[in-house]
Amino acid sequence: MRTHEKYPVLAAIAVCLLTVVFLWSTRSVLSPILVGGLLLILLSGMKDFELARKLRAGIGVILGVWILSNAQGIVIPFLIAFVFAYLINPAVDFLERRRWPRLLAVTAVFAVLFGGLGLLAVLVVPDLVREIQDLIVRLPQMIQGAIGLAHRHLPRLFGVLQIDYAKVEEDFLVHRYPAKVEEILIGFMRGLSGMGTWLSRLLNVILIPVLTFYFLKDYGRMKSGLLGYVPRKYKSLANFYLWRSNRIVGGYLRGQLIVCAIVGLLTWFGLFLFGNPYAVMIGIVTGILNLVPYVGLYVSLGVALISCPFSAHPQWAAVQIAGVFLVVQSLEAWVISPKIVGDRVGLHPVMVIFSILIFSRFLGFWGLLLAVPVAALLNFMVNEWKRHQKWKDMRVEKCRPPKD
Repeated sequence: MRTHEKYPVLAAIAVCLLTVVFLWSTRSVLSPILVGGLLLILLSGMKDFELARKLRAGIGVILGVWILSNAQGIVIPFLIAFVFAYLINPAVDFLERRRWPRLLAVTAVFAVLFGGLGLLAVLVVPDLVREIQDLIVRLPQMIQGAIGLAHRHLPRLFGVLQIDYAKVEEDFLVHRYPAKVEEILIGFMRGLSGMGTWLSRLLNVILIPVLTFYFLKDYGRMKSGLLGYVPRKYKSLANFYLWRSNRIVGGYLRGQLIVCAIVGLLTWFGLFLFGNPYAVMIGIVTGILNLVPYVGLYVSLGVALISCPFSAHPQWAAVQIAGVFLVVQSLEAWVISPKIVGDRVGLHPVMVIFSILIFSRFLGFWGLLLAVPVAALLNFMVNEWKRHQKWKDMRVEKCRPPKD
């Protein structure tokens, strides 16, 4: 580097160091928004340096993530509404291609959607409430039966294992069980005292459909506006990545929702034919948990088998539930999912389970839902990077002069 080229770099380093010292000394009265904004202003004056541009982009991303994480109550309804709009948009586009005005297409889709949900609620909710009430009434009986079963069989098992059953029973019933009950009651009282959160959730129930409607109405305009920030030479590449990402994430989520609805309906119908008293509840739980590949099947089967002691013939009820799950899951694996979802994710089952465990660890319930499509999107990005590297290597080989 020449001597006259060193001075701007040294000046930039000196400014950064002085800025860091100043911010550290005034950290008690500054907020991350103010600090991030100040750094962005300082770095905007150094556009000629590649490092300054990268720092500005990194600071912008970090500042955006911090704002989103500290404004979850405000951002989450907008995010949920945008996801709903993203999932429903193909139906609106379908009507728009049939020469329907955009506003009329959105209104028609909303009318069909809410009409279907209302009809489903009228048909399902009364039976679901009845099953839950029956379960609550019979729950003490089940608990007493489980305790009696434990008293009959656990001493013999503990004797084989050479464990003092009386000591374990006293430790659990006298010490741990009351503490757990007290903890549950305290949590319940805290929930009652936090009724304000329920009011905010009720507001979200009203707000999310309204936001979804407006997102759908202006979906194409928002997409064009975002693509307007992409430089012209990268526009075709951005459109390709957007199309491919939509095919992976959107196609998987929409298809999986349809599959879950079919699986829940078939499970309910199968158990209804056998006269299971909790067919509606098991069908709904199975449909929801089917959103989580592999893991959801075993969890929903375990939840369904818990209802067996409430039946007149528990062993026969367990056989019925296992048979219904076997038939429905076989249809889902070999017929329903290949026809509706297909091989959109292209992930190995081990990678699917690993991504579910990782995402659920950091994002909880939302991680369970987003693990597979996000992992598939990352897999696509990695494969694209490998393809570009291979293409660059081939160009280098072609440009290399032949050996003598």
